[in-house]
Amino acid sequence: MRAPDLMVVAIIGAVALTALPVRAQDPVDSLPSIESADSVAIVEDSTDAVSTVRRHPIRDRRGGNPYLREVREPRQSAFRRGRFWASAGLGAGGEAVATLGAPGPYTAARVRPTLSAGFGTTIGQQLRLGLDGFAWFNVTNAGALETITAGLIGARVYPFPSSGLYLRTGAGFGRYGQDLTDDCGCSEPLVQDWGFAWMLGGGYEIPVSRGLWIGPSVEMLRMNVTGPDGYRERVLNIGVTLTFDGND
Repeated sequence: MRAPDLMVVAIIGAVALTALPVRAQDPVDSLPSIESADSVAIVEDSTDAVSTVRRHPIRDRRGGNPYLREVREPRQSAFRRGRFWASAGLGAGGEAVATLGAPGPYTAARVRPTLSAGFGTTIGQQLRLGLDGFAWFNVTNAGALETITAGLIGARVYPFPSSGLYLRTGAGFGRYGQDLTDDCGCSEPLVQDWGFAWMLGGGYEIPVSRGLWIGPSVEMLRMNVTGPDGYRERVLNIGVTLTFDGND
């Protein structure tokens, strides 16, 4: 065989050896394989897990925004008081007498029932202003009604807004009298004295319902009757006071 022919045969053989591995590959293997149902489920589960972990909280509209929190209204104090108030009280008071302008002691106290009432306005949460009335009464052996009454301009101060504790003071005029009721129902004064009166005391309010309070009270009423036969009246009173101030 001639040399050119040998060269041609060598080139053809080299080309055939180079193409052989390509032909040995199964054409089917080059096509994308069909995944089974189980593998598809695994891929979906993993996708959901990744999306759950990586979901931005603001873009997740299925739940509440974690950056927002509920803001509750501040709890209103149980002792928030209305603009106007009225009160009534029942108690027992010990009345005693002493000489006016003398250091002498008071007489033995006579304990008798008392009544009190008041009304007025509230300023803020710590002050009440208004008019107060007080009465101590006793029936004498002669059938006369003996009374010590007073009308005062008073104030109640609440040192602690969230507490029912209060201090009370007032000043005005008082009267000591003995009045006899005749057959016609008319009242005739047998004794009548007037004087300057003032009061000091305190108490505690316990809420019963909205706008209604009840609690103990302690006060001392003093009255000075001037004149040649002047004297000092004192009533130490312990009672229960009911106060209504309505709703705001």
